[in-house]
Amino acid sequence: MAIAVISSLYRCEQHLPTFSAALFGLARRVSEAGLSVHFVPVVNDATRGEREGIERLAGEINARYYGRMTPLFVPRETLYASWNRGLAAAQAPFFTFWNADDIRSAEAFIEGYKALHDGANLVDFDYTRVAQIRRFGLLPRQQRIPVACMFDGEGVTRRAGIGPFFMASKALYTHVGPFDPNFEVAGDTEWASRALPAVRFQRGRRNGGDFVVHGDNLSNTGGEREDIEVNIIFMRRRAWGQLRPANPTAMREAWERWGNPRQIRLPAAEADFLWGAQAERRWKRYQRERSQAPFLRRLRLSLAARGLIHSVEWSMAQRGRGQR
Repeated sequence: MAIAVISSLYRCEQHLPTFSAALFGLARRVSEAGLSVHFVPVVNDATRGEREGIERLAGEINARYYGRMTPLFVPRETLYASWNRGLAAAQAPFFTFWNADDIRSAEAFIEGYKALHDGANLVDFDYTRVAQIRRFGLLPRQQRIPVACMFDGEGVTRRAGIGPFFMASKALYTHVGPFDPNFEVAGDTEWASRALPAVRFQRGRRNGGDFVVHGDNLSNTGGEREDIEVNIIFMRRRAWGQLRPANPTAMREAWERWGNPRQIRLPAAEADFLWGAQAERRWKRYQRERSQAPFLRRLRLSLAARGLIHSVEWSMAQRGRGQR
């Protein structure tokens, strides 16, 4: 097998028809290109319908296309535990991941494989963020927002993590080590931050695909857990300027319970920022500012940039300038 495609699935039955159609399309195109793909869906706590649907999908893929699908049915575990499990089961020299609710570009997939084959060990792409939005009580419409490639091979910031369609070599994974299964949302970015010293990066020319936002996504939602995990990534790197307000109680518990395996000493000023006396007030204001309507948010940030009002969000953006 040339490349493994690993999908961690949980309660995915509603996405199976779309996922199956997208997967058939990619399998057909890569088969035509002579590329052998090992699809490894890791199905967490499968319902009867999910098991039947995945087994039927595997049967069709194995019968019709160049490559194979070998489903793994497991008790529920974190996303990154499933990624590690899938990688352990796959023998291909290269790998990527595919969420059941996203649509991958077959042409970008082929481009990424060729780049890895030619010597890169990590490839990332631009992609499209797709969401349903509703305004003024009207019927929802699809919003498509182009997102520039997040990874650059030089550093990781809150705006430069890694995209949903990245591809990498198994040798890089072996060198860097597994994804941290304690993470639930940002484990891919945490892994990429560890990989930086060993990365031979290539940015894909094509758009990697559609990242579909539907309300149940784990990442890129700005949720409380994501805020905490992203802070932990930068705390582990001692990049204090990248820290942002988060739920103080949950932030401290996560850092002390699982987030600090190397026993990093947190400076007193950063501890005070994250869970000191003013931390909860700062966090709540930060949450209110980020949840404002886009027009009001832009207006507030513009006024804050001119020094006319105080904004926690603006202050935080200035805090991290120049750190990678």
